[in-house]
Amino acid sequence: MSTVLLDAALRSAGFAALWTVLNQGDINSWQLGAPTVLLALLVSFAVLPPRRWSFHPLGALRFAFYFLQKSLISSIDVASRVMRPQMPLKPGMVKYALRLPPGIGRVIMSNVTSLLPGTLGVDLRGDVLVVNALDVDAAVDAELRQLEERIADLVGVSLAPVTSEGRGAA
Repeated sequence: MSTVLLDAALRSAGFAALWTVLNQGDINSWQLGAPTVLLALLVSFAVLPPRRWSFHPLGALRFAFYFLQKSLISSIDVASRVMRPQMPLKPGMVKYALRLPPGIGRVIMSNVTSLLPGTLGVDLRGDVLVVNALDVDAAVDAELRQLEERIADLVGVSLAPVTSEGRGAA
């Protein structure tokens, strides 16, 4: 299937689902809904032309399982911190030298960092991601490195070699 057809199908399905939700599934609303979905599709193509998606299906599946696993671990971690507020913490900022090439992978990395227990992506500038960590003594670098590898698999890119300047205080 061509990129344009796949993109049109995905967008149409999304607009149709939105229309259905907004109209509480009323079948009679489709007299107006069908032209509205078509108009929304045309406007969306004018605003954001179709492009080739760079996600690899197998990488996306592996990332979905990874994401679910880390989300569960993160939820348990946060719940345990709430139940035991005396838990020793050493909050601070950590600079992480990115190995992902510039592009969508870095944006995903910055946003998804929040799924790791006790981390939040704060700033993305050039080759450095600044992360707010609840405990800077924890294995923050190892978690970020693993996340970066999963994202590289998701978007189908190779990572640059690890440099010696990986971590530092922000």
